[in-house]
Amino acid sequence: MTDQSAPPTAPEAVAVPEAVAVPEAAAASETVAAPEAVPVPVPEDPAVLAEQEARRDRRRKAAVRWSCAALVFVLAGTGTALAVTAPERTDLPGLATAGDGRYTFAPLTLPPLPAGKAAPDDKGKTPHHADLRHLLLPAPKEAGGSLTPPVFPAPTLGPTPSGSPTASPASPASPASPASPAAPAPTASAPAATPAAASGLGQWVPCDAIAEEQQDAARVHALLLEEACRAATVREWTASDGTRTQIRLLRFGSFRESWEAFGALRAKARPKAAPDTRTTPHDSWDTVDGTSLTTMESTTAGPGGAPTARFGYLSASDILAVVTMTNPAGVPVTPFRQVVTLQADLLV
Repeated sequence: MTDQSAPPTAPEAVAVPEAVAVPEAAAASETVAAPEAVPVPVPEDPAVLAEQEARRDRRRKAAVRWSCAALVFVLAGTGTALAVTAPERTDLPGLATAGDGRYTFAPLTLPPLPAGKAAPDDKGKTPHHADLRHLLLPAPKEAGGSLTPPVFPAPTLGPTPSGSPTASPASPASPASPASPAAPAPTASAPAATPAAASGLGQWVPCDAIAEEQQDAARVHALLLEEACRAATVREWTASDGTRTQIRLLRFGSFRESWEAFGALRAKARPKAAPDTRTTPHDSWDTVDGTSLTTMESTTAGPGGAPTARFGYLSASDILAVVTMTNPAGVPVTPFRQVVTLQADLLV
């Protein structure tokens, strides 16, 4: 019989036991933390202390210097701003407007009116009631005039009207003649004892004094006699530039009489100061409501090309104003325009 032997079996794997963890606490003794070392103060070196103190001093001095510098800059800036803004722009170097010949006048002041009297209107229906001398433009600074506004005395009605071109109310009476009627006695409005120069007023003159300045004096005299000029006054000055200015104011009994004299003078007058004249445009001028204006100039020119004489004729209600400016070197248009405009302002 055949013996069947069982196949040999593989030996079983022998399990290797896991390593047994040994507690660290049991294996090693417990570690004890060592106490921190306490720093022991070491005395500083005197040289180091001196250096630190010197450094602090330098910082304080630098702070003081910068503070002072900042304060100086602030004060300088403030002073500069005040120096620039306080004065007029025209007084600053480099910013001043180039002079164009205009004069320096005191602020214009209208004289007071007598009680119950109205100011003139722009239609010519209301005459001027103020003293005629108070309506003259004052002299400018360039001619020795004062820059202080005038102080007017109590208002008066002016000289007594008459039907002819009379002499000044302040002038002594003279014998009557065909060319110069008798003058009225001095009135309260123009006392003979008060000189015009002392009071700062213009001068009373005969109405036909203007005729003596014309080439045809007889014609102008007849015109003033026909239109019944009531009173006249004049102011003259010579500025530092050599220009002589004369302003005449003539008062008539009504706007119609003043207008007729205005039209005749501007059309037919031939001043001795300028035998040949021509009318000049003034459309670009600032208009003054209530006045009519005609401007003329001499055909003779000075070295610079400006005419040697300029004339302005103004009509405002019952007053006729004649502005004459002459200069052999030429009369610039700017001061002429200024004088005429300011005189017109005083008549409205």
